[in-house]
Amino acid sequence: MNSIVEIPLTSFIVSLSGALAPGPLMVTTVRESSYMRSFRPGLLLSLGHALAEAPVTLMLTYGLLNVSEDFYPIISVFGGIFLAAMGILSFLKKARSIEAQEVARAHRPMTMVALGATISVSNPYWITWWLTVGATYVSKSLPWGVLGIVLFYISHQMGDFAVLGSISKLMASGARSIGEKGLKILIIVCNIAIIAIGVSFMLEGARVFKP
Repeated sequence: MNSIVEIPLTSFIVSLSGALAPGPLMVTTVRESSYMRSFRPGLLLSLGHALAEAPVTLMLTYGLLNVSEDFYPIISVFGGIFLAAMGILSFLKKARSIEAQEVARAHRPMTMVALGATISVSNPYWITWWLTVGATYVSKSLPWGVLGIVLFYISHQMGDFAVLGSISKLMASGARSIGEKGLKILIIVCNIAIIAIGVSFMLEGARVFKP
């Protein structure tokens, strides 16, 4: 995997497989797209995800990122707390029918972008991926200079945009046909999934601290 063509091609494929794996970013995309009845959440969450990965790519390029594995459990615990809190807070919102226009105003683009970045950083598997697979891709891209790094980064992000954008569009279309009751059930299921993922992260990190 040293060709200037192979690097972005395989990076795109790896990104597709990662984006298709059930996780907090995908679940949030499903929830927000159904809630807003719009395809925009997937694109905005992907943009936030991409913005979070830009400085990591630069730090790996210049050898500035070196996180000890001792910190992984701490990242896992705090990331789990964030995700669980996000799901619980969603449950605590007053249950009522909300018009699409009102939801759109409540979920401003910059808020969705920030949410995408925060979810990415709070996921312990995200930093693990970048310190292993991501670092390998950066090292393979370095011989091609700036062009190699840019091609890797863009191809990697295109996979996320393609998957989350497609999921967002499908969920937005489905939300218009399942009705208000079905929509509420779907959102509840998504919130439960986010809480479950958060709890699993916390438990995984906490195991390391057991005597």
